[in-house]
Amino acid sequence: MNRSGPTELSTIIGPDADFEGRLTVKQSMRIDGKVRGELESSETITIGNSGTVEGNISAKDIIVGGKITGKIIASGRTVLERTSVLQGDLKTIKLVVEEGAVFNGLSDMGEGGQTSANHPPRKITLSDE
Repeated sequence: MNRSGPTELSTIIGPDADFEGRLTVKQSMRIDGKVRGELESSETITIGNSGTVEGNISAKDIIVGGKITGKIIASGRTVLERTSVLQGDLKTIKLVVEEGAVFNGLSDMGEGGQTSANHPPRKITLSDE
């Protein structure tokens, strides 16, 4: 389901793929395989249920169904689906966390992903336990 509106999906890393390095695209991308490195998009990055990322992710919107170990920076919205595991820090404007999602790290929800003086980063730990 596309939760961020219609955008063109230009890149897919399939479930049998193992990618290492930096990947930058102008449209949306979907990761169902394993990535070690950095991902950047001016649109949406979706990490599917079977996707794993060890590294930093930067995009307008980020949807996580798989596992991420690293930092997320979203200039728009971040969705942590019920199957997601995020071990790392998160900067975003809007955050949606579904029941069952696991998030261990710092959350920063200031304007443009920037912290305001009145709202310092907060540590959030979410799990089923």
